[in-house]
Amino acid sequence: MVVAHPGRIAAGALAGTVVLLPEALGLDRTAPWPILDAFRRRLALGAAGLAALAAARPGPRRDLGIGVGLVAAAALVVSTVRHRPRTGGGPDGEPLAVLGSNVWIGQADPGALGALIRRERPDVVVLLEAGDHFRRALTPEIDDLGYRGWSAAPGRAEVEARGAGDHAATTVLAAPGLGDVTVRAVTRDTASGWIELAGGALGDTRVLAVHPAVLRPSRTPEWRRELDRLAALVADDPRPTVVVGDLNATCEHRALQRVLRRVRSAAAETGRAREATWPAGRPRRLGVAIDHVLVSAAVGVGSFEVLDVAGSDHRAVLARLRRPRGGAVPRG
Repeated sequence: MVVAHPGRIAAGALAGTVVLLPEALGLDRTAPWPILDAFRRRLALGAAGLAALAAARPGPRRDLGIGVGLVAAAALVVSTVRHRPRTGGGPDGEPLAVLGSNVWIGQADPGALGALIRRERPDVVVLLEAGDHFRRALTPEIDDLGYRGWSAAPGRAEVEARGAGDHAATTVLAAPGLGDVTVRAVTRDTASGWIELAGGALGDTRVLAVHPAVLRPSRTPEWRRELDRLAALVADDPRPTVVVGDLNATCEHRALQRVLRRVRSAAAETGRAREATWPAGRPRRLGVAIDHVLVSAAVGVGSFEVLDVAGSDHRAVLARLRRPRGGAVPRG
């Protein structure tokens, strides 16, 4: 009879927790654990396989394998819960199509992106790492469609950021059918330009174009702070809201889960939450989903697609939504 050793099982569970469930120990707030979180499901599947091999053999490795295997199973449950679909919105709302694309510091092919816009005819286009330079390159490709565009850069109060480079800027395009929309920069304490689009034919609905700081070890505090800022933006305004952007976070991240308390993932609602948007040069099964469309309770989701864009290291995301019809939203 083989007797399990509780101490070794606990040691295996602790090692597994450090890698697979760092938030249980408060480690997910510091580098490099948020990067590991992005690959939680794959790491958990690998750990479960190794744990099963170890547990099949008698000796200390068996006990360690049991501990790691238990945590791997828990991590897979957490991953499944965080990607679960949630629904909302009404079936008879006004259609609203939004396209989001990180154009990799303006390196995406304007012709390819223009062809995508021509084919899909989104109401709102959100371009990350795209400033006035990329907007000028794209304009000839879609000029006859009547889109209007605005760009914002960090630290600027205006959205017509003339001369802004493509690195930290954000651009939004509005289809002519949206009418007299209003735009404002939301760039205080953010590494990239953020923009709010509202009014006109959008009614009470607002679209937020956002791009939190990149998830690098040296910028982890900034990344976490900007996702907290996004959580506050969606919590503090009762209007129907659509968030489009490269959030540099997956549904695995607790920092993004705080945002998802007030909005939900269009990808998750359509069963595509694990379809990778980055890096575009690798098969989708090997990447991560960091480009998102998030919607508040009043907004319905019809479809969600992940689309290739030549020249960019990100894939684009396209969501066809249903925004509520008219009617002011009362403030509490």
